[in-house]
Amino acid sequence: MTSRSRMAIGFFVIVGAAAAGCTAPTLRVQDHVKVGMLAPLNSGVAAAARAAVQGATLAVDEVNASRGASGAMVTLVVLDDRGNMEESARQFQVLVDQRVVAIVGPLTDATAIAVAPLAERGGMALVSPGATGTIPYSGTSFFRTALPAESQAAALAEFAVRTKRTRRISMVQDNNEYGTLVGLAFSQRVRALGGEIVGTRLYRDGQTDFSRHAGGVVADRADAVFIAGYPDEGALILAALKNRGVRVIVLGSDALYSTDLLTWARGATDDLYLPAPFVASEPLPAVQDFVTKYRRRFNEAPDHFAAQGYDAVKMVVSAVRKSGSEPAAIRAGLQGMRRFPGVTGEITLDRWGAPARPVGIARVHVGQFELVRR
Repeated sequence: MTSRSRMAIGFFVIVGAAAAGCTAPTLRVQDHVKVGMLAPLNSGVAAAARAAVQGATLAVDEVNASRGASGAMVTLVVLDDRGNMEESARQFQVLVDQRVVAIVGPLTDATAIAVAPLAERGGMALVSPGATGTIPYSGTSFFRTALPAESQAAALAEFAVRTKRTRRISMVQDNNEYGTLVGLAFSQRVRALGGEIVGTRLYRDGQTDFSRHAGGVVADRADAVFIAGYPDEGALILAALKNRGVRVIVLGSDALYSTDLLTWARGATDDLYLPAPFVASEPLPAVQDFVTKYRRRFNEAPDHFAAQGYDAVKMVVSAVRKSGSEPAAIRAGLQGMRRFPGVTGEITLDRWGAPARPVGIARVHVGQFELVRR
């Protein structure tokens, strides 16, 4: 995820014990572990940040409530980086000075790019619940529970060509780094599968008139359109397509998988298909158990940021119990993580620290996300 704004606050959430299913815990009951978290609580992605923090908080609550003979109390130290690169780097150092053993976050691509080299130099593990882009200079210390944008775009392309049988696809693409990244991944996979990109129309951040783009989809004689961008412009593009009477399959990039889009594009989102890292209505016992606990704790349904924040904390705790509470040991434990039972699915981290797990596909139906393929 890429942020477009700012923020700054800090608070503590105290909880403790250990995730089940790990072997040879090395902590003693009297041990106390601090886990840091960087989240843009006052920014353009504040709702996503709040959800990620709530998911992480629930995970810590559960860890501390299930204290076994080898359990340890966990303190979650949450600092607001405002979605700002400089502030995120500064708050990273604050967490290091407070002797955290690992950090959940940062949430956005930009802040992850700023902090990952610092973490690599200091040997501190970062587990991002939101960054989906390419993170240069991340070394061996950056991990994520969020699925990379390229893999999500490629999975959506396969769904479009193989499942929906589309052959002629138009693209409406943000001309920023994110739009370029997912647009390239999507178009390459479409072409590899025998499909054709029949037109690509760019737009800039903040643009409000998309009538020309909608008209272009009609002129292309496309049987599908792929929107690569963020919810604010995405809502306007969907409205423009509806107003023009466009009747084709509509596909969206991972950033559009947001309750903001459902609110802003109300009435224009039905049958929009999106990559789905987590869907709260999925009838798996682990998912429904998480949804029930989250609803009870926060009086709302969890989104994928909540689920990814939850999994990030549980993965850190698993690494602590397996390898010890030194930052270097936690990093090593995460590097070797295989088949971790997350609520977002079974997680095996690849050599870049990304989760190698299937990408689900959801559609919007009657104003709600529903899973159509796991």
